[in-house]
Amino acid sequence: MILDSDYLKRGAWVCFSVLVFAMIFGLSVVPFFWPVYLFMFILKLSWFLYLIYFCERFTFYLWSVLASVQGFLIIPASSIAYSSAADVWGAASAAASVAGSLPTALVISGFYIIAYTKPSFHPFEYSGNKVRVVPKVSQSTSARYPVALSAGASTLVASVFIKCFGVSAAGVIGAVVLTTCALVILYHMRHTVRALHTLSIKEKTISVPYIFMEVDEIRQARSRWWISRFFKWVGSRRKSPSA
Repeated sequence: MILDSDYLKRGAWVCFSVLVFAMIFGLSVVPFFWPVYLFMFILKLSWFLYLIYFCERFTFYLWSVLASVQGFLIIPASSIAYSSAADVWGAASAAASVAGSLPTALVISGFYIIAYTKPSFHPFEYSGNKVRVVPKVSQSTSARYPVALSAGASTLVASVFIKCFGVSAAGVIGAVVLTTCALVILYHMRHTVRALHTLSIKEKTISVPYIFMEVDEIRQARSRWWISRFFKWVGSRRKSPSA
């Protein structure tokens, strides 16, 4: 994975798109959560606009991408698990709430187990406070988004179960499939998770954050993107009255 301007822009939009798809899928299963989903959509849109057009922090960007991939799977998994349990014990029951939070709890537990395990390989290289992924684990353009594609395929498989057998009958299977895929992806990215965890700890001990090795190229590319120019124009208009 090479974090150049092309990956920064397209990779973030891909993650945002699949996350929105997961939210729509979850909303179709548990429709009365739409106010929360609308708030999350606005929050995520603001978040990804920052990632694409302003963020230079290496750790923040990769944590965001990882959280988006996991959220793409966990949001539907939790929604399905909650809906299935609600059909049995009622929407307001404690059992339904526990069932809905179980997929998230399992993935968070898996994350902490991996993050606090001693690393056997460090996938980053440094130049001062600049960081990049080492070339030997870089990916080609054709293999740039395998994690996102795998997540999408697993979500579609789960949705087929639900359409064919109904939420009550297929909810457990769908939630298990999605949660398992999230854990498998987390294990596949274990070296990145451990390295990011170590990097985040080091970042707290210095006054300057770690940034992209390709930051100069990213800044030049951003200066050419029309949304970046629009944000700069808005900022200049806000400052002009006080000048």
